[in-house]
Amino acid sequence: MSFDPAPRAIARLIAIALAIATPGSAQPAASPEADAQVALHGFKMRHWSIEEGAPSRINAFAQTRDGFLWIGGVDGLVRFDGLTFERIGPPSTSPDRIVVARLLVSRDGTLWIGLARKKGMLLWRNGRLEDARMPNPSREVNDIAQGPDGSIWVTRGGRAALSLARYANGRWTEFDATSGLPPEPAWNPLFAHDGTLWLTTESGVYRRRPGASRFESTGITTVPRATLAQSADGTIWLTEKDRTRPIAKGTTLLPPQPGFPTPFAIRTLFDRQGDFWGVTWNDGAFHAQNLQPRGASTVQRFGTANGLLSKPLRALFEDREGNIWIGGEMGLNMLRRVPVAPVAGIPADAATNHMLAVDRDGAVYIADDHTLFRALPHQEPARLAQSATQLEAICAAKGGGVWIIQRGNASLIRDSGIAERVALPASFAANSCAQDGEGRLWLPALQKGLWLVERGRAQIFPGTQGASALPGNVVALADGRAAIHFRAKAPGSATLPFVALSDGASAAEAIEGLLPLGETLLTSNSAGLSSPLSGSPLRLPADRYPWAGSLNGMTQTADGETWAIGDMGLVRLRSADLRHALAHPRAAIPYRIFDFRDGLSSFVQKSSGLQIVTGGDGRIWFATRGNVSSIDPALLARNTSPPDVIVRGIRTGPGMPLPSGVQLPSGTTHVEIDYTATSLAVPERVRFRYRLDGAQSAWTETTARTVSFNGLGPGAYRFELLAANEEGVWSNVPAAAEFTIARAFHQTWWFRIAAALATAGLLYGIYALRLRQVAARIRSRMIARTDERERIARELHDTMIQGVQGLILRFQAVADRFADDPETQAVLVPALERAEEMLVEGRERVTGLRQNHRRDFLKELAKIVSGEIYPQELLAPLAIQRTPRPITPALIDDVLAVLAEALNNASCHSRASRIEVGIRYGRSEFSAYVRDNGIGISSEMLEKGSPRGHFGVIGMRERMVSIGGRLRVESAEGFGTAVILSLPAKLAYATRRKRA
Repeated sequence: MSFDPAPRAIARLIAIALAIATPGSAQPAASPEADAQVALHGFKMRHWSIEEGAPSRINAFAQTRDGFLWIGGVDGLVRFDGLTFERIGPPSTSPDRIVVARLLVSRDGTLWIGLARKKGMLLWRNGRLEDARMPNPSREVNDIAQGPDGSIWVTRGGRAALSLARYANGRWTEFDATSGLPPEPAWNPLFAHDGTLWLTTESGVYRRRPGASRFESTGITTVPRATLAQSADGTIWLTEKDRTRPIAKGTTLLPPQPGFPTPFAIRTLFDRQGDFWGVTWNDGAFHAQNLQPRGASTVQRFGTANGLLSKPLRALFEDREGNIWIGGEMGLNMLRRVPVAPVAGIPADAATNHMLAVDRDGAVYIADDHTLFRALPHQEPARLAQSATQLEAICAAKGGGVWIIQRGNASLIRDSGIAERVALPASFAANSCAQDGEGRLWLPALQKGLWLVERGRAQIFPGTQGASALPGNVVALADGRAAIHFRAKAPGSATLPFVALSDGASAAEAIEGLLPLGETLLTSNSAGLSSPLSGSPLRLPADRYPWAGSLNGMTQTADGETWAIGDMGLVRLRSADLRHALAHPRAAIPYRIFDFRDGLSSFVQKSSGLQIVTGGDGRIWFATRGNVSSIDPALLARNTSPPDVIVRGIRTGPGMPLPSGVQLPSGTTHVEIDYTATSLAVPERVRFRYRLDGAQSAWTETTARTVSFNGLGPGAYRFELLAANEEGVWSNVPAAAEFTIARAFHQTWWFRIAAALATAGLLYGIYALRLRQVAARIRSRMIARTDERERIARELHDTMIQGVQGLILRFQAVADRFADDPETQAVLVPALERAEEMLVEGRERVTGLRQNHRRDFLKELAKIVSGEIYPQELLAPLAIQRTPRPITPALIDDVLAVLAEALNNASCHSRASRIEVGIRYGRSEFSAYVRDNGIGISSEMLEKGSPRGHFGVIGMRERMVSIGGRLRVESAEGFGTAVILSLPAKLAYATRRKRA
């Protein structure tokens, strides 16, 4: 079989029975569906029906400074943020309901509302509706316009006289026949760029020049309800029953022009791109580009077949983002310019797949089952050839042009026609094709193997047939090599003339796409992107780079951008960022997704061959399941206007939201805040950042339009909100709402202070009670000790002292008997004297046991420390901290005993070179210590006490506990010992009683 599009080859084509269409041949007649596509080419239509909450029978639109779209109609007045409809004023079922006929936002931000049913006009300002007090209300307000001086002009239907009224300087003026207008209804006031006021009546066109006091007839006749619009170049266009024509340019009236046919539009406008729009009573809408005064423009009409909710239409408006809004009986429609559009002239829904290729000159080739198209740079695709035999694959040729693969032959097509034809076996169909730098044409054909076309001859590459290899896709790399994907096992030879890849080389699952990227190659699947030529596993995982999963094509532009097509849509990113992330895993890659919101009308097709290419003019062409689409990066306009941010209100539960500054009742812990941002183009892409000063200081990002805060307490709060549009442009100044939560009785500061004081008083009372209990217990122990001391004193006096005194008397008798014996006297007299001294000391001790006379603890301790039994050369001077205070007499003996025991242990057992004794008279505690630098005490000694026959650590601790104190021993073998005793001040210090 052959394939030849050149005119000079027609005879040859007839001979071989191929149907070939020559370049520039006539296209088949377009279907109504194709007309519908053309009418909406480059636009995305959305609609909100009555079932979705939109108002019905819409008559007018306006947009206020805060970005809200205001909708007026039979259902009343509604404002819209792109997602939510909010009714303003009485509901449609109320007896006081309003029917809105026209809307206008004046330059001072006031919304002027023209009503029907003889209700005049209302104003919306400062968040409320006001009566405009227009005199002589008519059946309805037809149109509203604002003059350069700020005056408001209103045309009123249902009357002949006084149809026109003006509001200026706080008063209304009605225009009668003396104004130059005929006694008939006026319509459609339009202020031209030069300030001239144009309007139509039922019979003609009139104007009022700046500074003039009267209207003048232009001499142009027309029909009732004719509309006026001015284009960017100053031309005034008049739309009548069956045509639109130019009537003036600036102040100059134009000679009669035929114009061009249009439906009878009741509303018309020129958008910011210069396109002309109109809506009709019952025949849908129309759109025209590049209007020419001579009537050469083409009008594209569209209706319910294109997605409009109804053909009866009443309202037309362009918002500040350039969206076109159309209102009718059944709801709301919006047309938005989108960058992605199906390629005009390429049939949709091919029986198999669409195929793409781009040659070295930048021409893009597009093929479906039987037709080949070519798009030269800066031109739209033209049909190049058509064949009765199905096209299997196309790919760029090394020397220019494109290879066309069919069953039975491969044809190289260039501008001059077929440059080469190679016969192929009819037994296989190629999945894809690619020609490498050596001129070899590679044709993978799954179980039929890998076929190679070289020097005009086709042959199978050894070892690639059957289910063991399954070659399925091939791409040409920048270095001239071909990379071939085998769905089973790749040939094992190390000298292959191509790069062999198999599913085993993928990090996970099967390879979905071969993606040439400059000097390297990427493979893709649902897990992300891998770089097999670098020997690296998964480089860009989809869990971190979600756009990288299941890519089916990738291309790079001369401007340093990389475009890819995958399950998420069309992806744009900078090539430098991609290369950096491949070399430095986890590096961030800024990207932009173009999906169904941007004009994408179908999902990417999962096929072999190139799925996305860059033309010589920079346009990106890509294939989807439904069609071939394109995007021109040079025409992408970034929306740099941040959205307006509005806090709707504050709620604590079901019901109407509360305004900013509200005080919420005490006990409130849960607060919900409703907010929005008026970005109407793609409201679903708006992102928000919020924080609640008083509860959280960090910003939180979300796409939700309600936020809840729990666990709040009393206090003042400030909610701040930022928003970003679909391009990521954030608002500069946050919207804010403030509220306070009142304090309950138990949450006031004085209640907390009182509670703190009461708690402190209670704790102090418990502490004092405990001290009194301890003191009483100690006093009872002291009384018992005193009673015991008195008992001991009696026993000593009655027994031991009396006995000692008797012994002394007997020894004195013996001494008297040996008075003449000097030697005996020398022995007995000193003994008797010492016995007398001991008797005196015993009596003093007995007296001490029975009487608590004042004792000087410090002196007695000094006397003990200076005793001859202790090594004075080791003892440091007695250390006294703070002012000495008298010690309770009943405790002196116990404290001295403990200190003496500790000092004795240090002197006898510590082997210390220095021993320190100290006292500290603290305000809350009395303490004393004996410290040495000796060998320390073992843990066993500390636990079990001193050796038998000594007082011991346990005994010292028991003595201190018995008098209400405590003993602490700090020691470690080889690091010395410190014995520290302490007593509460209330027990340790003697109270000074006033003398009577």
